[in-house]
Amino acid sequence: MRTVPTAIALALLAAAAGVTGRGADLFAQLGIPMTSAEQAAITIISNGLHNPGLPSTSFKLLPPAVRAELATAGVAWLKAYTKSPAFKTQYGNLRETHKPQPPQFEGTPEDELKRADDEQKLQAEESRRAIASLPEDQRRALERTLAASAEAQARMNTPEQRALRLQEIRAARAERTTEYEQAVANWRRQYPDDASPAIARRLREFLAVSAEVDFAAALKTTEDGRTRFENPAYEAKSAPWKLCFRAGREATGAARVAVAEWLKELTR
Repeated sequence: MRTVPTAIALALLAAAAGVTGRGADLFAQLGIPMTSAEQAAITIISNGLHNPGLPSTSFKLLPPAVRAELATAGVAWLKAYTKSPAFKTQYGNLRETHKPQPPQFEGTPEDELKRADDEQKLQAEESRRAIASLPEDQRRALERTLAASAEAQARMNTPEQRALRLQEIRAARAERTTEYEQAVANWRRQYPDDASPAIARRLREFLAVSAEVDFAAALKTTEDGRTRFENPAYEAKSAPWKLCFRAGREATGAARVAVAEWLKELTR
């Protein structure tokens, strides 16, 4: 079944076009469970403009003017839903899911260095035991290899080398801590306490992509029965661009007007 987008940008265009007062009935008429529409809203916040997979057969059968009305209604429903306790709970859960986890360090850098030495010694002992029962010629060759490894390890355990190894451990820990702090800063920008900036970002994305849609673009049917744009440049366009095209000029235009007004309210 073909689908059209919902939620913060492209449900705007239709599929989630339920709404105020009559919302539940319209969702039912379009074959969209209310829970699916609500989940689509939070999915768009998380992943950006895409097709959440809601059914659109009923929507596509409607006249363009009715699609436009439903698109406007869809924005109104979505706007109201994002102010509801249910959405706030969803958003809070989403925010926690994407929260970066701090790096875990076991003990001090000195402890980590000692563990590395202990592991190396244990591996050497296991290797010596493993070759003990081998034929003499094979055992001697492997013993020479183990001896060379032991010499290399001894060189790594001079005071100077141990100081360098500790420095490397501290630097690696500092780098992981810095990466974590940067991840937290990015997380706070992408998922702020208040969902309004995140919603506004998705609304801007919708306005940007929908402004460039050529609704007069010609289509063709390929040998395998699929519909493609005749213009290769259009065929290479993003999924949101194509979703706007499928929704149609009237529905997309109506959604753009409603979204622009909503964006003004969010950014005052």
